[in-house]
Parts: sequence; C-alpha cells; structure tokens
Amino acid sequence: MTPEPPVAPRARLLTLLSLGFSVPMAIVIGGGAGWLLDRWLGTDPWLFLVFLGFGIVAGLRNVVRAASAVAESDPPPEDTGGQDS
Repeated sequence: MTPEPPVAPRARLLTLLSLGFSVPMAIVIGGGAGWLLDRWLGTDPWLFLVFLGFGIVAGLRNVVRAASAVAESDPPPEDTGGQDS
C-alpha cells in the first residue's frame, strides 16, 4: 500500500474555514424542517425543537469530523532531543 501524499496547509485551512458555513447551515436546515413540519401538522413547537436539536448535533458532528481529519493530516512534531533552540 502506498502512503498518502501530505496534505497542503491551505487544504487544512479551507477544511476548517468551511465549518463557518456548514455548522450554521446544519442548524438552519434542521430548524427550518422542524418549523415546516410543525406548520403542516399543527404540533407547534415540538417538531421545531426536535429538528433544531438534530441540526445542532449534525453541526457538532461536522466539527468533530473536520477536526479529526485535520489532526490526522498534521505531521507529527519533530523531536528536538529536549533542546529548545
């Protein structure tokens, strides 16, 4: 099996910056879906709250996935032999 090529720092940065868009969108989509279902079924505010919770969980899941992907792509720190110079 061939080793994977190193990930460019720009790619890691873009992965983390995309969270600024994906987390709020997951929350808005979840809340919006719950609001629409509440309006349709007349169950205010229960489905809104449930789907808002789903959106928050999905947003946090995106953060964890992105952080683990960036951590895996980070090269291990070099050992300086205990000398800080």
